[in-house]
Amino acid sequence: MIRKKSLAKNYIYNSIYQIFVIIVPLITTPYIAKILLPDHVGINSYVSSVVTLFTTIGMIGLSNYSVREIAYVKNNEEELEKTFSELFILRIICFLITFIIYILYSYNTEYFIYYLIYSFTVIGTFFDISWLFQGIEELKITVLRNFIIKVISTISIFVLVRDFNDLWILMLIYSATTIFSSISLYIPAKKIIKKFQIKNLEIKKHIIPNLKLFLPQVATLIYCQFDKVMINNLTNEVAQVGFYNQAEKIIKIPLTLITSLSTVMLPRISHEFINKNTEKLKKYISTAFRFSLLLAIPFTFGLTVISKGFIPWFLGNEYNQVIPLLIFLSITVIFISLSSVSGSQYLTATNQTKVLTISYVVSAIVNLILNFILIRRYGAVGATIGTIIAELLVVIIQLKAMKDITSFKEILKFSKNYILSSVIMFIICFSLYFILKPSILLTFVQIIVGIIIYFVTLLILKDELFMKYFCKLKNKIIKS
Repeated sequence: MIRKKSLAKNYIYNSIYQIFVIIVPLITTPYIAKILLPDHVGINSYVSSVVTLFTTIGMIGLSNYSVREIAYVKNNEEELEKTFSELFILRIICFLITFIIYILYSYNTEYFIYYLIYSFTVIGTFFDISWLFQGIEELKITVLRNFIIKVISTISIFVLVRDFNDLWILMLIYSATTIFSSISLYIPAKKIIKKFQIKNLEIKKHIIPNLKLFLPQVATLIYCQFDKVMINNLTNEVAQVGFYNQAEKIIKIPLTLITSLSTVMLPRISHEFINKNTEKLKKYISTAFRFSLLLAIPFTFGLTVISKGFIPWFLGNEYNQVIPLLIFLSITVIFISLSSVSGSQYLTATNQTKVLTISYVVSAIVNLILNFILIRRYGAVGATIGTIIAELLVVIIQLKAMKDITSFKEILKFSKNYILSSVIMFIICFSLYFILKPSILLTFVQIIVGIIIYFVTLLILKDELFMKYFCKLKNKIIKS
């Protein structure tokens, strides 16, 4: 039997790693942007987007499905080994089909050599077994692995990527770390899966449920990755892809911390659902919504206010076109944070794939139509508008399906403190432009002042969730 893990400990493990993930791009992104310049950054963004399309489609929804299925059977050793064996074999079958199609597709493209390098990423993605550890809520091992791999890849980038022609080396670093990352989990997995089963497996039973989760993932992929493909094909300016990708990378910095909650919560909510603990499930979901908005709303206002002074020194003046893209895309931080709770946690855990599919398919169709119209006229800015509307539609559809758990009114009610605190923070941080010139100093001061103003305001307003964790922290400090 797998011992029940602490949600708090798992979130701390994951959050420490996510903070590290936030720091690393702050170091590597400006370096890569200045070394490779917009065109080569754009090529890397374009090729990696196509690779992501192949791996996501080829996986047919296996990522979240595998975590959920492992969580369902984690307390039964025999069923756990059987389920793991079935899912692993299914991944191998999907890999073989995907890899053949991937090689055939890439062979006749102008970026064949780059696709060949990224083929290691395809292999590593399919053979990754982190879903086993996530399903049994054992995140310490995966966090440690990810941390070590990230350190190695970061050092490798600074040592090996030295000039404009080293794009292939950067790609090789990304691909190699994906492979090593996957291999590293097989030894600790032997302690959990003592016997890999081959006989009496029911692989077919996983295909239909997988496909149900696959449809919303493909739809999500269309407006998360296909927009870069459309920017390249509709504008014929690969640099535009680079600008859009840089804005996306910056947006992902706060999102990695906020949406990491889904990694922790999905197996727990799945477990409570299968055991019909409705009250606990509602409590977890309500707290997840509150916590996500407590972070997402100030991040949105914060990214907007620092963008003008941040981009010139962080990426360089040749990337100034990223500024409006960052301002637009910062709005999606709130929408994605909400849908990570409603979709990635609740609807996935409770097997409501129909609602997931409808929300993402409708949004993907709208996004494709808007992209086709707006990208031709406004370039990458048009893609950001399409993304904002698509993410908003996802949230609206998913929250309507959760009326028994929560409502728009309830979410707005506990958001008011976060909105008010963020507006006050925005006004004060914006006023700093009249005191300091755009520079690293200005950005640093804006971030420090913004954090202080936001949390002090929440303290004054006595926000329920904030006060709960503030009092816990204060008591621990007093006891120590």
